[in-house]
Amino acid sequence: MMSVFVKKRSLTTMLWLCTCLFLLVLSLGLSWQVNKSANFFYEFWYSKLDIEQTIKTYVPQNTEGKRDFASTNTQQHFKSFNEIVYEINNNGEGLAKLSYQNNDKEQKLLLTTAEVVHLQDVSDLVNTLRSTSIVNALLLLIVILSVYRFKQPKPHKKEQWMAIVIPSATLLITFSVFGFTDIFYYLHTLVFPENHQWFFYYQESLMSSLMKAPDLFAGIGLSLVVIALIIYVIIYRLLMTKIFNG
Repeated sequence: MMSVFVKKRSLTTMLWLCTCLFLLVLSLGLSWQVNKSANFFYEFWYSKLDIEQTIKTYVPQNTEGKRDFASTNTQQHFKSFNEIVYEINNNGEGLAKLSYQNNDKEQKLLLTTAEVVHLQDVSDLVNTLRSTSIVNALLLLIVILSVYRFKQPKPHKKEQWMAIVIPSATLLITFSVFGFTDIFYYLHTLVFPENHQWFFYYQESLMSSLMKAPDLFAGIGLSLVVIALIIYVIIYRLLMTKIFNG
């Protein structure tokens, strides 16, 4: 009898941890969609990170013949960033055609060839993550149906806390020890082709200047995590109420 109880508790714990993992990935995917629809809150971070000053400081030194971008207004900056976001989320087919209008009403290409190649890599990565999120959603659904079908009891409070505290603490310690910038650059070496440029100095890249890389990505990462946690908690409470017994 005791053996059956232990096995049932072990199954409950395993299903609960799987639920939390798949739900966390789902929440991050939904958070990406929310952030994307809000243009990743670029206008907010543009002000907070003083990106305009970065453009005024470094673009006049641009080595790719795009120094006139420094005299464009903030609306052009918002438009250019929004177009990049749209393209990386839509297969990147129009990246090479993106342009800006200088003060002489002349249309000039926004991105260099190397930047187009890099952003196409980003777009390919987004597509891969999109496919992964679909598989993740299916796995979450299977786990939820399993919990509901076999009427699993609600996990202990300790198990619930462990499922939240352990991954949160791991992320916090990792970023505290290594720092966001080092982790950000290291991940680039893992996910992008070795012979494709992904690091760009502000003086050679309007893309880097527009994004004040990597500062903007820290802000975007923060908004992704915060919104994901809100989504996670809402769905979590619903699941705890609806699918677990007791």
